[in-house]
Amino acid sequence: MNNIFFGIVAFSFITVMSLQSCDKVKNPYLPEFVDIDTTLLVGQTLSEYKANDWPTFTENSNTLVNVMIEEFTGHLCAPCPAAAVVAHDIKHDHEGRVFIAAIHAANNGVVLGSLQDYSFAPYNTNFTNENGLEVAVDLADLDADFFSNPAANTNRVRFNDHMFHPKTDWAAQTSTILTNNVLKVNLQAASNYFDESRGFILHTEVDLLVPSTADLYQVVYLIEDSLIAPQKIPGGENLTYVHQDIMRGCIDGKSWGRKLTDAMKVDKNGEVIEGDKYYLNYSYKLPAQYNPANMHVLIHVYDNATKEVLQVIEHRVKE
Repeated sequence: MNNIFFGIVAFSFITVMSLQSCDKVKNPYLPEFVDIDTTLLVGQTLSEYKANDWPTFTENSNTLVNVMIEEFTGHLCAPCPAAAVVAHDIKHDHEGRVFIAAIHAANNGVVLGSLQDYSFAPYNTNFTNENGLEVAVDLADLDADFFSNPAANTNRVRFNDHMFHPKTDWAAQTSTILTNNVLKVNLQAASNYFDESRGFILHTEVDLLVPSTADLYQVVYLIEDSLIAPQKIPGGENLTYVHQDIMRGCIDGKSWGRKLTDAMKVDKNGEVIEGDKYYLNYSYKLPAQYNPANMHVLIHVYDNATKEVLQVIEHRVKE
């Protein structure tokens, strides 16, 4: 009888201690998806920012898939301005549904001696960045039809087994994607910009509408709306050419973004949230050469197996 009594007591003690231990390990996830760079929060602590400025997302009622045209270009590429006109005509024809990332990169990523060369006047403006060059090389490895500038894809969707096609195909391909409207992922974003620190704090919500076992990643491209700088054109050059939607890199430095994991299903305090919504937060100090009112980001989620973009939204750096 004594043995039974002591057995019950021992089991109860172990159970209580186990419950207490589990309670202490309440949140097993890493804090990187919640914490942000507090040096950018002018006049606030992280606790104060969470209390006052951290957004609460409402239910996303969007039902429409959008398109990102990734246009690979160069300021020494004479045919490129004509391709840019085509891309921007498509964007204007589908206002709010089509967005452009003009990436100054060749299929092999080279700069010196290439159409992106900025080593001589008057073409000294550097439109390139490491992230854009890496994306170009990786996509060219996947599709041999990206062999020169200009080149573009529409959500990296493959038509006739290729994601890159002539500019004469871009409008029809965009229309096909918009008409089919296969929406698998919804995105929302909110942000705060601090003039004094030039700090851009971005909060995003990824809502999986279709259960997926694929490896999904989110990327945030920094885009400069426009910049006047020389551009080669057929038969000469335009010294006051208006470059538009210039991809300036990824705000977290990750060319292929961050994989969606359960560790991102947490609220601002790191507490676990049930369901298929992921929350990714970013801290970025805008470089001095950029005007925040002339900048936006393109937030997109893609399937890593195919690199196809499932959804993209635009968000201003400074409202």
